[in-house]
Amino acid sequence: MSPISSHRARLTGAKLIALVGITASFLMLADHHRASAYEADRNPAASGQRFVLTGGARAASLAPDTVRGVVFDSLANVPLVDAFVTAEPGGATASTDSLGQFVIVSDARVTQLSAFHESLDDTGISGLVAQRPADAARWTDAQLTTPSMLTVWRGVCAAEYENEAFQGVLVGTVVLPDGRTRIPDARIRVQYQVILPSTGLAQIQEREARSDSLGNYAVCGTPSAGELALLGTTGTAESSPVLVELVERPVRRVDLVLAPVDGPINRWPTLSGQVVSEDGSPIPNARLSVAGKDSLVVTDSSGNFTVPEVRPGSRMISVQADGHIPVSSPVNVLYDAVPELTIGMARVFNIPGLEGITITQRTAIRPARRAFEERRKAGVAVFLDSTAVLTAGSVREALSEMPFLEVRRSLASEDSTQFEVLGRGFGLGVQSCQAFVFLDGLLVENLVINEVTADAVAAIELYRGAAQVPPPFAEFVDRDCSAVLLWSRYGLRP
Repeated sequence: MSPISSHRARLTGAKLIALVGITASFLMLADHHRASAYEADRNPAASGQRFVLTGGARAASLAPDTVRGVVFDSLANVPLVDAFVTAEPGGATASTDSLGQFVIVSDARVTQLSAFHESLDDTGISGLVAQRPADAARWTDAQLTTPSMLTVWRGVCAAEYENEAFQGVLVGTVVLPDGRTRIPDARIRVQYQVILPSTGLAQIQEREARSDSLGNYAVCGTPSAGELALLGTTGTAESSPVLVELVERPVRRVDLVLAPVDGPINRWPTLSGQVVSEDGSPIPNARLSVAGKDSLVVTDSSGNFTVPEVRPGSRMISVQADGHIPVSSPVNVLYDAVPELTIGMARVFNIPGLEGITITQRTAIRPARRAFEERRKAGVAVFLDSTAVLTAGSVREALSEMPFLEVRRSLASEDSTQFEVLGRGFGLGVQSCQAFVFLDGLLVENLVINEVTADAVAAIELYRGAAQVPPPFAEFVDRDCSAVLLWSRYGLRP
């Protein structure tokens, strides 16, 4: 996978092939203690193998040479098919076969091999490098492998994992929307859902970390596979909650862009591009939503779309189209240099001869939506649907009309329009308390509620006190106060 080098980035399946506006330098782990996590398990002197994040120096040409070897991904425990291998000196190249094997014929004696594969980009690995053993007359067993998960943990997490089901590692860099200013001491929170073996009930758990002086972070001990929600915050800037999924590899690089919370934000960019099917044909009437925007955008007859005035920061973008698998992915929106997006969607059915038939899509209900419907049927909470919120005119007015809540001007902000939500205290003489606020299932700061517009809300559920809060959220309610769960149209999508 290549960094952005043209006016288009490609979004395919459930991920962006390139993050909007992030330069190639942010695709590498910058500080030396994280780079040390990716040293190979083998002895470099014995095997001639090492792993680096940048290319090595060009060696002098000596003699014609034929080199054989294999490229292997230790993180996924599979050979890397179609990896691009280059030889130095001379620049001879080859691609790996279905077994990850390659043969390079060079006019010069090869002293170094480099291998690249797009599947490694999401891990922060930009290339694998192997050096020829000094005493090797022939090089017929070259091995270019990613570091093992144990090596990653020892280097990045400074520990060894105890549970293979929770050996996931998220790494990345935190920057401001200018794309250059790194943010130290940012709080990175990762939440995920687990099923408790004892009860069979779902529970939300959380891990967190702080970015270092270079803006790099590492969160260790997440589930090795599954969907994770990330949120980056400081005292003055934050990202939107973004969702990522660990599938083949338990290591994932997620760079975050944090936008200022208070004050005017200038240079809000426009996102534009095209939605296409697997064969490259445009998809008209596809529906796009971007976190923080009030309404959906629909593609035209050529599959083109334009989303104006998108707030900078890490945002979720989702696309739905009849007969195609929905696409959702984080996108990093910067002030400037926002490329166009080409969003590829796979068909739900791909049966020869039926290409011209419109298929009405029917997908399984997402766990978050299913759990919401079950809670609504239980009748424990107070619920407002999107119609009630729109009728109220604003989220603030809608909350003001709900029982057990008090909405007032925020004492933590100089902006007179900012408000906070309090739960009305229980018992005689008990003062009001700051309510817990969850946005799409993720616990957020109370003031984040000011960012939510009425058009973006799908539903609001309110629990009077800690005893009523359902198990997935109860773990984060550490005092007896009201809890407000806001669900966006994206969060409660089918």
